[in-house]
Amino acid sequence: MQSSRWLIFAPVAILALFAPQANAEPVQGLQTTYYTIDSVPPTRSEQMYTECGSEVENNINRSYDGEPFGNCTEDLFMVHMTGFIEIPAHDTIEFWLASDDGGTINIGGFEWGNWWDQGCTWMESGQIDISAGSQPLDLWMYENGGNTCVMLVWNINNQGWSMVPDEAFTTTYSPATTTTVEETTTTWDTTTTSTTTTTTTSTIAPSTTVPVEEESTTTTLQTTTSLSPQTTEALEASTTTTTELPTPTTTLPPVSSETSDVPPVVDTIPPVVDTTVPDTTVPDTLPPDTLPDAPETPVTLPIDITEEIPAELVEALLDAVNSGEPLTEEQFDTAIEALGDLNEEEAVALIEQLLNTEVTADQAEELATNPDVLAVITEEQATEIFETIEVEQLDDTQIAELTAAIQNAPLAVQEAFEETIDIFGGFDDYVPTGSNVPVGERRTLIAIAAGATLTAAGSKMKQK
Repeated sequence: MQSSRWLIFAPVAILALFAPQANAEPVQGLQTTYYTIDSVPPTRSEQMYTECGSEVENNINRSYDGEPFGNCTEDLFMVHMTGFIEIPAHDTIEFWLASDDGGTINIGGFEWGNWWDQGCTWMESGQIDISAGSQPLDLWMYENGGNTCVMLVWNINNQGWSMVPDEAFTTTYSPATTTTVEETTTTWDTTTTSTTTTTTTSTIAPSTTVPVEEESTTTTLQTTTSLSPQTTEALEASTTTTTELPTPTTTLPPVSSETSDVPPVVDTIPPVVDTTVPDTTVPDTLPPDTLPDAPETPVTLPIDITEEIPAELVEALLDAVNSGEPLTEEQFDTAIEALGDLNEEEAVALIEQLLNTEVTADQAEELATNPDVLAVITEEQATEIFETIEVEQLDDTQIAELTAAIQNAPLAVQEAFEETIDIFGGFDDYVPTGSNVPVGERRTLIAIAAGATLTAAGSKMKQK
């Protein structure tokens, strides 16, 4: 038996030419498209408007003031950014998006923002539950008129606010993939076997020739080709369509001057003749309202309050209202102590009587820091109290006490406080309604954003 073996490399070489290549590194930045709009607010759609430019933006920190992009106009344009953001490992994370005018953003399925005209306004996400790693990002922003801005900052593990850096953004999600082509050996085994039969002859017998039967030759070609499976994963950014809610409007019917249901005035009514005989008796005393120092309208207290508070306090309140003088500190303290014994309706009535007196700045501060007062006062009463406080005269301790009291007050009282008093004038520890960031930290964030905007405007932070 004779055996031969050849290694055939040609199929391997050919397959190697068509082997998939490893995915390229993702491109840094966000794919950005600009559109010209003709309505405000526009519909967040790529099909409804004319594209006026596109490029890969390296980050979300833009101001288009006086610098229109491509063929876009300075006003009436919309921006759409898509891609991925690399979320670091974290315990807590929150974002703020600034936009002028409207702006919304969706990161990993979590969306927030405002889609209406506004100045450069910070819109916060609050702490969100999102996994570390590459997450899809979808941002819309539009400009109606005036100044513009669009910025994104984050706060990781409460370490402070900072602009999301360029390296956090990529246009596609493409994790590194290793492609392996296994070496393939094709073996062709050929075996040929032949048998020869020899016939012996003698002179006695006639010669006989026996034909040699040649065994069949079998040739088997065995080819085995194996490639490892290739896996390519692609994640696409999801776009959330937000149903636009129209701005509520209230239309009142026109007021008609016609009063057809009112009968006309009849001038023919006969005059009424007074037949009463006048009383000529001279009274012994003059009426009380003609006395020299009597007020035009006597001041009285509600009966339910009069019955619940000390008699000397009733008299003090009446005297203070009639004289235009404030209560003494002792009288004022008595009134505050009386509040604890009244129900909510009675307490509101007593506070109203206190505000009818000439309340001093110190008394207003005492009212504003009293939990019993803040728990029951109306929004109008709160506004009147806050307007009386002289904020510039307060020291740090008083500001801290006022901040703590208002922070725990009902929402209506907090809103009245923010509308009446400049909370950015020293109330650094106060957290405004609808926010979880103190005023002092918010001021720092605004300063960071302002500096970043100046840098962007000066260096024209765009990749061309």
